Amino acid sequence: MSEEEKEKETHKIIVDRRPHDWHQPFITGADIKRLAGVDQATFDAWQDVPGPEDVLVADDRKVDLRERGTEKFFTGKKTTTEG
Repeated sequence: MSEEEKEKETHKIIVDRRPHDWHQPFITGADIKRLAGVDQATFDAWQDVPGPEDVLVADDRKVDLRERGTEKFFTGKKTTTEG
């Protein structure tokens, strides 16, 4: 498979229990929040991973969707307040 074909793959992801097709090899925290329809400033995005600790996905952090099957993500209100 060529690099161009890999770029055009569709990745099945789940955001806040809703399935989405993502047509890029990477997704960022900002993308996840956009798909969830939540406020960028007051919510965080998380990657649901096996084990007790899920992974915070920063707005500019890229998660590689090519490595596994369906990726699960969720959003939640930020727990700390600034200022």
